[in-house]
Amino acid sequence: MSIRAIQLLVVLILIALSLVIFGNSMTKPLGRDEHMYCTSGVLMAQGKAIYRDFSYPTQLPYHPLLYAALFRGLDTTHYLLVGRLVSVVADILTMLCIVAIYRMAFGNSTAWGISLGLCAAVLYVLNPAIEYSNGHAWNNDVVVFCVALSLLLFTQIDARRKTGRFHVAAIGALLTMATFMRSTTVVIEIVFFAALLSLPATSIKQRIKNIVPFVVTALLVSIYPLVVIARAPAAFSVNLFKIHLLNSEWLHQKGIVHDKLKLVLTYFIHPGYLVLFIITACLIALLVFNRKKLHISKGRGALLAVIITVIFFVLALSLPTIWDQYLAPPVPFLLCSFAYPLSFLKELSNRKAFKICIVVVGISLLSSWFFGMIATEKIGACFKTDVWIPIQVHKTANNIADKTKEPKLILTLAPLFALEGGCDIYPELSAGAFTYRIGNLMSESDRQTTRTAGPEQLKALAEQSPPSAIIVGAEPPYFSSLEEPLESLAENNWNKTVYEDGLRVYYRP
Repeated sequence: MSIRAIQLLVVLILIALSLVIFGNSMTKPLGRDEHMYCTSGVLMAQGKAIYRDFSYPTQLPYHPLLYAALFRGLDTTHYLLVGRLVSVVADILTMLCIVAIYRMAFGNSTAWGISLGLCAAVLYVLNPAIEYSNGHAWNNDVVVFCVALSLLLFTQIDARRKTGRFHVAAIGALLTMATFMRSTTVVIEIVFFAALLSLPATSIKQRIKNIVPFVVTALLVSIYPLVVIARAPAAFSVNLFKIHLLNSEWLHQKGIVHDKLKLVLTYFIHPGYLVLFIITACLIALLVFNRKKLHISKGRGALLAVIITVIFFVLALSLPTIWDQYLAPPVPFLLCSFAYPLSFLKELSNRKAFKICIVVVGISLLSSWFFGMIATEKIGACFKTDVWIPIQVHKTANNIADKTKEPKLILTLAPLFALEGGCDIYPELSAGAFTYRIGNLMSESDRQTTRTAGPEQLKALAEQSPPSAIIVGAEPPYFSSLEEPLESLAENNWNKTVYEDGLRVYYRP
């Protein structure tokens, strides 16, 4: 096979995997978190200040700022579609980072590096945790991409070359941006800082010079979020800490939380996840068996990938509540950690160990493909826009807007169904159920500071600014009681429309 044919095959495989990622994203049911993430971007695009003018619980401001810039720049109300496309692009770029890291690890053995990198990409795309969590309009995907690109840049750094400074500066910017999207990423940033500090240097002065670009860009990227926080410190504190803790307590009281051990085991015994641990065990055993013959020249990248994987697992298990999406971030870095051990084994004079690994990777690939067939079937959805969930949400929102009288102010815990149609919402409910369900547990002072409301404040809110319509039915059945106070505000003479997905809309006559 010619080089051009091989290159074409590689491109086709990457395109196919990208279509799987895209199709998976477009066919996911609308998640309640997406209302909060997209709405915060919409309100910022309208000129409202995060934390001060509306609640954005437990998260930091760079992700809604990214959304706000895109919504305004594209001049669109397809908010969910844009949000999901951001995640799709981040997921595809993360996949390409994995392939690039394998290519770097194998040096001159380009064919092996790209081939095994593509195998890792398939294992990434078809992993059950990735299939479940990636592609939503959340901040998870962008954060993971920032870390993955930082790892790739780290593997390319040569402290003796001046160009390495630009890589260090980029890592500082990427990780600080990720940290100010999701606060727990600060642990990863500290690890990278330590890794950069440990790079070979001729003196302490040189070692300090190595990290100066990281520190400078990190400080520059920190300016905007720190200014935002400084303008509303009390609201920021309540959003980041108090609302998060109250939500955790509320969920535990209601018994609507996952058992950590049960959830972890459910994923770990799934063939798509289990194969990763089988490969890990195989590599560890072969490395230990051949430890006297190994010549490890690029161990820093492998060690950093392992540390990142462990940190993401620890973060998932250490938080008060655990959700399925928390088990997705470790996957790409566990896959990246295989690259260097595989390249080490390939360099051995006796290729038996490397051949064993290839067989294990091949079997794992076939197993993941077999059990991930549902994900690959979603490729067909890429070419059927009528089945895309963001398009369906937009159509429903426009239909609601057409039936809503002026001033087109809608009371709902599902704000995207109002905003995508060009209607207005109550800023007090912009975060959906996340602040509303614990609103009664907050002090009046905290509610005023964060501009939030609970069930007991709804009546006063509606009397002060009467709604043109009320949307309910977006919450899952076990949370349906949360919407009862909203539905009770609709009077008998209000017109009611019920949509196929169970959404109920009451229109003021």
